Amino acid sequence: MTAQPKPTLRPESTLQPEPTPQPEPTAQPKSTLQPEPMFDVGEERFRTAVLAEGRLREEDVPVVLGSLERSRQVIRDVAKAHNDLKPAPIDAPVVIIGMLRTGTTLLHNLLALHPSLHGPKLWELADPVAAAGDPETYPAVRQAAQAYVDDYNRKAPDLASIHYLHADRPDECLRLVVNTFHSMVLEMRYRVPSFGEWLHRQDLTVPYQWHRHQLEVLMSRRTDDRGNPLTPVLKCPFHTWYLPELVAAYPNARFVHLHRDPAEAISSTASLCRAVRGARSDDLDLPEIGAFWRSRIVPLTEKLADARDVLVKNQPVLDLRYRELVADPRHTLRRVTDFLGLPFTSEFEAATESYLAANGQRSKGVHRYSTEEFGLDADSLRAATSAYRTRFGV
Repeated sequence: MTAQPKPTLRPESTLQPEPTPQPEPTAQPKSTLQPEPMFDVGEERFRTAVLAEGRLREEDVPVVLGSLERSRQVIRDVAKAHNDLKPAPIDAPVVIIGMLRTGTTLLHNLLALHPSLHGPKLWELADPVAAAGDPETYPAVRQAAQAYVDDYNRKAPDLASIHYLHADRPDECLRLVVNTFHSMVLEMRYRVPSFGEWLHRQDLTVPYQWHRHQLEVLMSRRTDDRGNPLTPVLKCPFHTWYLPELVAAYPNARFVHLHRDPAEAISSTASLCRAVRGARSDDLDLPEIGAFWRSRIVPLTEKLADARDVLVKNQPVLDLRYRELVADPRHTLRRVTDFLGLPFTSEFEAATESYLAANGQRSKGVHRYSTEEFGLDADSLRAATSAYRTRFGV
């Protein structure tokens, strides 16, 4: 292709035409949220991958494709609700981060019992607009969310002993990212290697902005007894891969970072992946699953060891260890509330004691797995993650 000549500037004419009468300027509408084109790209990437690579059962294909429409509808509904409600911005959420299987769920459920905090429940995350609507509609929304959970547990009978789901329990806010079709949970739920390769080359700044838009709608009715807005306490291990984008969306976030021996975390994550992928597929390659999570988690540990504080732009972080949390959750909770500047009241202590009594580590069944069944070697994993283990004392 030959270079095109640059256009030459014409001298202004000395004879100017009469100006055309212009209408009086009208007030421009304020900018409004609209679904982003990049979400369509993510959806198409995922759809193509899951149909070609996911090894889905034939009867589960319509279910998976139907979930895509629900995500699209949530984004459309949130855009309209956000424009109509103009909810207050979320200022300083508490965000629990860490690799998968590091105790984040236990800590999330306990912190959500604090009267100043709100851990968004599964039913709220499934329908943020309904959560911002008439409370008389809440029972129907809860019922629909629980029906989804019950069906999923039937399809994945081992899941309850690994990661217990219930419509009325706090849940991972990954659902607010999956609605944009840019979430790692899609790699967890389905075998979609081409989608994963694409996803990890993307900048998730915009999806995390939409995480905030959805959360602002969801939290718009969440207040304490005096009408003061509650502070959201969020939890999602997948945030740990995207800390700069998360901080860009929530510049004043406070972080609680949980740590565990990566050899244990990777094996447990592979077992969780087996359970959730088994909900939609009978063709599971366990060594492939093990190798996949090794390839995702080992580089993450290197990044965290080198630059965790830089990744969160030096926002406040409290580091906790999984073994300490499990051994003495009460003491750990006191450390967290001190870090957050929240009172450790007798009512909060009683609520946490009641939760712990009813939800022991094996109360929903025993999680059985081994490193070897996923083609992994614990010593090799520990050697590959030595910088992380040294940095964070695990």
